[in-house]
Amino acid sequence: MFFGRDGKLRGLKRQIHEGGIRVPFIVRWPGKIKAGSVQDLPIAFYDVMPTLAQLIGVEQWPGKYVNPRLEHDYFDGISFAPALLGMNQSETHPFLYWEFDETDQIGVRCGDWKLIVKHGIPHLYNLSTDLHEDTDLASQYPEVVQKLTDIIRSQHTHSEHFSVTLPHTEDRHKH
Repeated sequence: MFFGRDGKLRGLKRQIHEGGIRVPFIVRWPGKIKAGSVQDLPIAFYDVMPTLAQLIGVEQWPGKYVNPRLEHDYFDGISFAPALLGMNQSETHPFLYWEFDETDQIGVRCGDWKLIVKHGIPHLYNLSTDLHEDTDLASQYPEVVQKLTDIIRSQHTHSEHFSVTLPHTEDRHKH
């Protein structure tokens, strides 16, 4: 075992598999958050700032904290305060996106579908039936691979300091 891992999730830190990116988020706020409550809402680190801003009453937080020296200062986060407080979480991400240059991996999750691109080769998993990410469904669902690849191409920003291999979808099984 690696640091007491139970083996339910594949992958290690800085890998796109669930074992590398899925982290429990535990909150305690007596009188506000019901003890023992559990949410399965997929969130990302960039959701923490808008959530805390909403909880303390800061309005228009992106405008207040944007970096004027940057051409693009992205604030993609969504407040998950309603979910924390036991209310209906109406706003959710249409997808979650990751890039790790040190392992040359890209990932996108859309609902239960998750595309992992390792060194340019796409692998598709359905997390509702395969949480361990054992069965690559890319050849069975090329339309899903294409949809998620299109998301990757729309989200990727080229950087000379941070390099990942964008997905090849043609001739996938020749690699």
